[in-house]
Amino acid sequence: MSADSDQIRITAEPQGMPQNCLYRLDRNIYAGTIYVSDIETARQWVPIAAAIMDGTEGVRGVRVNHAEVLVTMASVPEDWRIPARSTGTAIRTFLASEARAVEENAASNLSGTDEIRARAQNIVDDQLNPGLASHGGWIEIMASDGADIYMSMGGGCQGCGSAQSTMKDGVEASLRNAVPEIGHIHDATDHAAGANPYM
Repeated sequence: MSADSDQIRITAEPQGMPQNCLYRLDRNIYAGTIYVSDIETARQWVPIAAAIMDGTEGVRGVRVNHAEVLVTMASVPEDWRIPARSTGTAIRTFLASEARAVEENAASNLSGTDEIRARAQNIVDDQLNPGLASHGGWIEIMASDGADIYMSMGGGCQGCGSAQSTMKDGVEASLRNAVPEIGHIHDATDHAAGANPYM
């Protein structure tokens, strides 16, 4: 194998929420979704998140999901290229070490608002997204600020005429019923960008 074929490929994509940037990796690093905002928890349970937090100034939290890493900054960067470079370097260096990105049982060792977000993520994955998939849609937690969460709809839900009702009566009601500690639930969807709305 050549050195080029061993190179870790990462694509950085600033998101509609301007403090978020999604990093798509050329490999799966975790078979699930986990978010962490506490550096000490990250060091023990989500080492790739700790590497990013240590290597990039101003990180509020890190979501790891299969072959994606979503980084939320504490404030909107003036130029995303600066934190994107340091984050990309941190990810590449970490992956080159061949250490485990997320430790076993990490999700059960979260606490505080990260644990609240993890419980909300379970409802999204196990209850909400399977139903939305029948309409070609999905929903994801894009960010959190304390107990407040920011949701984004995609696929057939993005731009759908029933999206507001789905968010309020379906998503929000289900999340509040299952995770009453959640604060505000914000719709961060760019509904105008929907290319294939269900209705």
